[in-house]
Amino acid sequence: MAQERILIIDDDRALIESLTAALSPPHSVRSALNGNAALAHLETERTDLIILDLMLGAEDGLELLPRLRGLTPAPILLLTGFGTRENLVRAIRAKPDDFLDKPVDLRGLRGRVASLLLRSAPEADPLERVRAWIARDFHRPITGKALAHAAGLGLANLRRAFTERFGLTPKAYLEDCRMRRAANLLRDTESPIKDVAVQVGFEDANNFSTAFKRFHDASPEAFRRKHRV
Repeated sequence: MAQERILIIDDDRALIESLTAALSPPHSVRSALNGNAALAHLETERTDLIILDLMLGAEDGLELLPRLRGLTPAPILLLTGFGTRENLVRAIRAKPDDFLDKPVDLRGLRGRVASLLLRSAPEADPLERVRAWIARDFHRPITGKALAHAAGLGLANLRRAFTERFGLTPKAYLEDCRMRRAANLLRDTESPIKDVAVQVGFEDANNFSTAFKRFHDASPEAFRRKHRV
């Protein structure tokens, strides 16, 4: 079985060496000292798990997190030394897949890594891997380029093969996942429209409303009134 690939993003070389020694073997570990190096790595290499430090010198790991999400479905383990309540709140809102406090307990690290890799074991079928990524992470930024990279196909070939398999393009399947989830939230919760928009991957409530009306033939407000129990 192929080794799982782990990318450590941290500006502390000593910590990188310590984490690498703890995880390799059995895993294949690579590292990046800054955000640009990490993004460049993900453009060309498959990664099964990312370990990201909250603070990367002058960089903010939380600002980097959504850009990582746009390139890979790999779970993200955030290394935290929160320092302030503001950092704690920001970290929670960024929604990494798990947290681990610093200084890092290596036994705890191995346990978190094993759990995250088990939850996210990639499907052998590349098209199913892409479909599962969209279905799981539709509320996060996902680019067509990243999906094609995950499938090992060109974007046009992915679009054609995905449509033949599932009856929708990847973009249409993403919208389908978002709009069906939005309908459930509007029907079953009291969340404001703007919060529903965020929960299904829209930063702008107006864009969400336009997409929802196009998909469901009713505005979010009208849909909620009609389906309120």
